[in-house]
Amino acid sequence: MGHSDLRDWLTAVENHGQLKRVNGAGWDLEMGSIVELIFREGKDPKPTLLFDEIPGYPKGFRTLFGMLGSTWRIAKTLGLPEDRIDCLGIADSWYRKAREIRPLPPKFVNSGPVLENTLTGDQIDVLRFPIPRFHEFDRNRYLGTSHAVIQRDPEGGWVNLGTYRVMVVDRNRLALHATPGKHGNILTYEKYFSRGKVMPIAIAIGLDPVLWWLSCQTDTPWGASEYDAAGGMKGEPIEVIKGPQTGLPIPARAEIVIEGECHPGEFVDEGPFGEWHGYYANRGLKTVPEPVIRVKTIYHRDNPILTCSQPSVPPHTFTLMLAVADSVAIRKRLEAFGIHGVQAIWAHYTGSGGLFNVISIKQMYSGHARQVGLIASQYPAEMGSYTIVVEEDIDPSNLDQVLWAMVTRSRLDGAIQVLPHCHTNNVHTAIPPQEKRSTEKGKPLTAARVVIDACRDLSWKEDWYPIARMSPELRAKTIEKWKAVLSGII
Repeated sequence: MGHSDLRDWLTAVENHGQLKRVNGAGWDLEMGSIVELIFREGKDPKPTLLFDEIPGYPKGFRTLFGMLGSTWRIAKTLGLPEDRIDCLGIADSWYRKAREIRPLPPKFVNSGPVLENTLTGDQIDVLRFPIPRFHEFDRNRYLGTSHAVIQRDPEGGWVNLGTYRVMVVDRNRLALHATPGKHGNILTYEKYFSRGKVMPIAIAIGLDPVLWWLSCQTDTPWGASEYDAAGGMKGEPIEVIKGPQTGLPIPARAEIVIEGECHPGEFVDEGPFGEWHGYYANRGLKTVPEPVIRVKTIYHRDNPILTCSQPSVPPHTFTLMLAVADSVAIRKRLEAFGIHGVQAIWAHYTGSGGLFNVISIKQMYSGHARQVGLIASQYPAEMGSYTIVVEEDIDPSNLDQVLWAMVTRSRLDGAIQVLPHCHTNNVHTAIPPQEKRSTEKGKPLTAARVVIDACRDLSWKEDWYPIARMSPELRAKTIEKWKAVLSGII
């Protein structure tokens, strides 16, 4: 795929003009504020930002934000055509490639760049890295926002990689927050803690962007490893080292890896932290007991790069990545159910993380649009909101077109379906804090989801009112004849 690790990838990004170097910004709010301004108010394409000369830290100890914040960088990472990087184009290219990927297990090696420095015992101090405090209401600094937490199923033996946030407690302790329903949460509580077992754990930072892409998604099924999926995507196995402390496979070319363990019954107050949808939604500004990670060993490359994300009110550093990934994940699920006629899907990133998804279909039978909407509405598993189904003449990534279809093609008394009692968890921002805090033990939460059928009624579509819109033929003819007038305008 043209890159061997994060540094190799960064060279290509800089050569393409999408790397911005920033020197002298501080770890306490300053780096995060610069990033938030650029990603919410800056011009596209947004650069990836590399911070260096951070006050209080050696030159060369760097942070990197916004890895996959442009369509070109996503195409580069996933090995997609770089001449088709509009929203729907990149989603379609990824959908077609993802269908053909076959797992390729990782390759164990004896050493790698991540072992250039090894810290144990009294040498351990996670704050040797310029870990940011991201938001004004954040209580602590967060090491893990753009990383992978590595765990092994003690029964099946398979290895899970997931991006679950990691807070700094002190020099040799961290706190792990994995929301209910996530593989990492199930492994922690059901496979280890409920059985009184200590859980080996590793945190890998500064990953190959392919591996980070996969660790952020819910597309890898239970029992399968993101390592295998990443190897399939790249066409070559990911190189891993058997962790000397935990025995877990750790990425040989990562920037930083921390090995440790979690003990049953050992918790610490975690949070608050501003989350991906723009709120402090776990329990507001209250802390929540979360498992402690006892840090046993730190490995890092010379001049390490700490990769970071800046979640906030969207758009932010990973909303575009989520839009592409969620769009394709929904399409693959519809295909798995044998649904035909899907033309395009776009998970709008202003809806942040699959909360406002639009599906364009060619209606083929009665109830087709409703069937599509009901199935798609259950993705993502934890917090879906709106699923809109439109026809093939509507660009699902164009909100003007989507809203036009919604307000002109729907008989509202039959077009809107509210689905109560769907699964959700503490990330849901419409559930009041007191309901989430009703018991000390985590409470099962549910919330409604909405499906809107914005397609013309199939029973009389042939007699539908004519549309006042130029034909593709007239459009092409007009553009060709009036090229001088229209150039630079459309």
